[in-house]
Amino acid sequence: MNSPQFPSRHYAAGDVLFNRGDSADTFYVIQSGEVDLFVPPANTFLVRLSPGESFGEQAILSGGVRSAKAVAVSDLVCTEITALALQETVMKQTTLIRPVLEALLMQLSLQNAVRSVLPELFESR
Repeated sequence: MNSPQFPSRHYAAGDVLFNRGDSADTFYVIQSGEVDLFVPPANTFLVRLSPGESFGEQAILSGGVRSAKAVAVSDLVCTEITALALQETVMKQTTLIRPVLEALLMQLSLQNAVRSVLPELFESR
């Protein structure tokens, strides 16, 4: 999924993609590698994400601030989707894509909110 609108970006192991409190303007889809999400200040581990998974949905939903810290576990390649680029693409759609995408992003946001409060529910994944 590499296009001028949705470019890929490479990160080295240990790179911080964003910190809690940063402005949220990019949604990420992992192509290769892994990323860990933590909740500061104690750096409580939330989840390790792998290829095909996504994170940073706050950028698409609200354009708000990051609620966690994201760190590359290994060399990482992500497709980066800005809110503006996605909005421009979605607004051109006249089909069910728009409401379905909005519903999926809302579901992801709710799942991440629950995961941050009750991580034990997700430990077996």
